[in-house]
Parts: sequence; C-alpha cells; structure tokens
Amino acid sequence: MQSNTETHIPTARLRTVSRTFGAAAYLLLVGTVGAPATAAPLTAPFDFSKSEIGVEASIRGVPVYVILDTGVDPSVIDLASADALGIKVKREDAGEASGFGAGKGAAVFPATIDGLAIRGRSFAPFEGLASDMTSLSDHYGRKLSAVLGYSFLSDKIVLIDYPSRKLALLDKRRDIKPMVRTCRTHWTTPLTTSDSFPVIPRFRFGRASGPVTLDTGSNGGIGLYQAALALPGLRTSLVERGTEIHSGARGDAKTETYALAAPVGFGPFNLPAGQIVSVHSERGSTDTRVANIGNALFAATKVKMLLDYRGRTMTFYGDCL
Repeated sequence: MQSNTETHIPTARLRTVSRTFGAAAYLLLVGTVGAPATAAPLTAPFDFSKSEIGVEASIRGVPVYVILDTGVDPSVIDLASADALGIKVKREDAGEASGFGAGKGAAVFPATIDGLAIRGRSFAPFEGLASDMTSLSDHYGRKLSAVLGYSFLSDKIVLIDYPSRKLALLDKRRDIKPMVRTCRTHWTTPLTTSDSFPVIPRFRFGRASGPVTLDTGSNGGIGLYQAALALPGLRTSLVERGTEIHSGARGDAKTETYALAAPVGFGPFNLPAGQIVSVHSERGSTDTRVANIGNALFAATKVKMLLDYRGRTMTFYGDCL
C-alpha cells in the first residue's frame, strides 16, 4: 500500500461555555480587521515548496513565516511565538481545536494578533487563537509562526497567482486589471461560505456535480466526503491506489486514496481523468459540501484566484499568457 503525507492546517473554533470543541454551536472569535487605504496593491512572493501559501512576514518587528489558509476561523498563532512576542494570551479561557485528524485537539487560547506586517505594510489587530504549532511545523519542515485565516481575510480582496507564485492584497477590485490583462478566460461566482470555507458550487466529477470547499490550508487536491460517494457514477469511477496520512489540528489520520477515472473541473476549468482523490470519514452534504479542494488542484489548473471577501465574489482567471 502506498503512503503519502498531506497536511491540513487546523480549523479552530472556540465554544466558550464548555471550553471544548464539538459539533454544537460555536462562538466564533472573528474580529474586524482594518487595512490602510493604499494606492497600489501589496504584492509578495509566496513559498509553494510544500504546496502551501507560505509568506515571509513580521509580527511586532520580528520576522516570521506564516501560512494563508481560507479554512481556518479564526487565525492561529503559535503559543510559544505569542509569548516571545509579548502578545497577550487568555490562558484562563482554554478550548480545544477542531479539524482534521483522529486524535485529541490541541489546546487553544484566545489572543489578539497585533503588529502583523507583510513587506513593510502593517495591518490592524485581528482576533485569533494561540496554540502549540510544533507538530504542524514538524510536518511542514519549517517553523510556522501563524496561520492567517478568516479573521484576517474577512475584509480583504486577495489574489493568489498560482502560476507566478505571487500573493496580492488589493485596495480596490479594479486594481486586479493589470494583473490579469493577459488572461483569456475568467469565471465569477458568489463568495459564499460553509464553516468559513469559501464554497465553489457545481464542481464537476465526471457527469455529476456538487458544492466543494476551497481550502488553501490543504496541500492536497481533492478530499471526498461520504456524501460525494452518492453522486451518480462517482463511486464506480474510483480506482484504489493506497493510503495517505493527513495531519491537522487533531493529529494524524489515515485515509484511502484513489485515482478518479473521470474528468473534474469547475466553471471553464478542467482536469483530465486520473486525478488522485482521498476519501474522508466526514459525512459532508450535497447541500453544503461534498468535497474539500486544496492547493494541488488549483496549481494544476494554473489559475489566478481572486477572493473578494469585501464584495463577496470569487473570480478565477486562466489561460494567461
């Protein structure tokens, strides 16, 4: 049996009444984030060596390495890094992280992340959780100081340029024009969310389709939930391939992997049959999401992805010269 490793940055939520994480109602620690009005977009290269959106930044003037993750709510800062940087951590209000993995969730503590800067541009404080990210750093192969999630992104306009490995934070949507001028294809859809993940509707699996979540915290491709197996023709299109280890907020979990003998795609973007998919134990739903889609798939489609949280739209650009 083949074994690969896929990393998922944790989805973190806090239920303050019981101070545990579960499937019940959550109080999300999502704050408002302000960014200064600027005449030009902020652009920065990102490290894609691990199929993650890794960015060199600083917090309170100290260089740090952070990950951009559309599936985390709120953002997360490494506990030891928070202490070293003098960021106040509310240890009296502990919770437990939820997300991928088969073990117990890591302890998390409310914290306000302040003093973040990327390429010299500072951002207003935003809500987060502090947690020991040592295990995630070990899996990643590099010290991770923070994960920038929904509490950072919620009022931003963000461009992820997979072909050029560049990240842009835009002041106005029209700032995108020079960056996509050579792209011959584009597709726009409303930015709706499921548990803070952006949702791509009608993602195609052969002749079937269903909603999927967009997860830049996953370095994988397609992670199917159980609801996907009921889509017409999908189960019979799976060709067993091996096993895969997923690492996340609750440690490691093993899943079965398959080659999908059907093309996949969304909007005008398509990939041929033979894509590797993993099947997860989560139930999912044909109403919310039947699968989770990670960076490997978006990189393979060579898209430039515009996530306009402010205007609540997503646009994908392709066939760029």
